[in-house]
This record gives sequence, C-alpha cells and structure tokens, in this order.
Amino acid sequence: MKFILTANSIEKIFSECSVCFLFKDLRPLRGGVGILDWALNGLITRLIRDGRVTGEYFESTLILPKKLVACDKLLIFGMGRFEKCLPERIQEVGHKLFNILVNLRVRDISFSFQMPSKDLPAEIFAESFTKGYILSITQQDQDLQEFAEKMNLAVSTDKKLIDKTLLGVQKAKVSLERHFKVMVLE
Repeated sequence: MKFILTANSIEKIFSECSVCFLFKDLRPLRGGVGILDWALNGLITRLIRDGRVTGEYFESTLILPKKLVACDKLLIFGMGRFEKCLPERIQEVGHKLFNILVNLRVRDISFSFQMPSKDLPAEIFAESFTKGYILSITQQDQDLQEFAEKMNLAVSTDKKLIDKTLLGVQKAKVSLERHFKVMVLE
C-alpha cells in the first residue's frame, strides 16, 4: 500500500474513487468538499438542499461525476457535527471507509485532507484516520489483506500542511508497527 501526499487539488487527482468529507453543520461547504462542489457546478450543494445528503455521521453517498473531476466515482462521507470530530471518531471513519472502499473494489483512491477549519489540525486528522484505516486491514481475511496491500491512497492537502500531514501518517505507521510506503509529491 502507498500513501501519496500531494498539494494537488482533489478534483485534479485521477483515481477510481475520490472521497470527500462532509460535516453536518458546516455551511457553506469548505475544504475538499467545497472544492469538489465547485468543480461539480454545485452538485453537492443541490444534494444537500434537496435533503438527499445531510452529512450525518457515517452517511455515505456514491455519485458518478461524469468527467467533471478526475475520478470515476465520488464518495461523499458524512462526518456528523464538527465539534464531535475527535481523534477516536476520525479513527472510526478510517475504519468504516476502508470497508466501503474494499467493497467497491477500488485500488486507486484519493482523499482530501483539506479541512474546513483550522480547529482540526492536519497532523491529528492524518494520524487518526491512518490508524483506523490500517487497523481495518489487519482485521480482514488474507484475500482482502492482499487486495489492500495493492491500494494507492493519494491524499490532497494544503501545501502549507504537507509536513504536518506527513507527520501524522508517519506517527500512525510507527505506532502500529506497520510497513507501507509514504511518498510526497511536490
């Protein structure tokens, strides 16, 4: 498995599936979900307005973006209320997302760790998410573990936050004593 950190914007990263995080109580849309909403001509905003997407914790909505962004599928993942976004919940998000992505059988995945508020430090988000994601792999049968080992996770983050995001991913890697490649694309 490879983690690839990049300052490229999420809508420009080719992947089989892009994932954006939607908080229930943060409007207007900011961070990665805001970038994708803009690239999709307000599609996510319309889904929210129509009540089809709410941002509830663990809500997941899969859409096909029709070449408006560089992915085949877009998964909008609900994070619940922003003030409840603590490390333990972020780790649960990593765990849940791994299971969804494995069931979709996608190997090239892009995430946006461009957070909508500076109150959610990039290092903590990256460490907690990575722990949940990696721990999920270890709980799978051999076939799914082998599938996961071939996954490429491209993480879009703000250029100013790449070092902090890298630190969070590396902390998770060390604490879990798990080997995977981490690359930074400038």
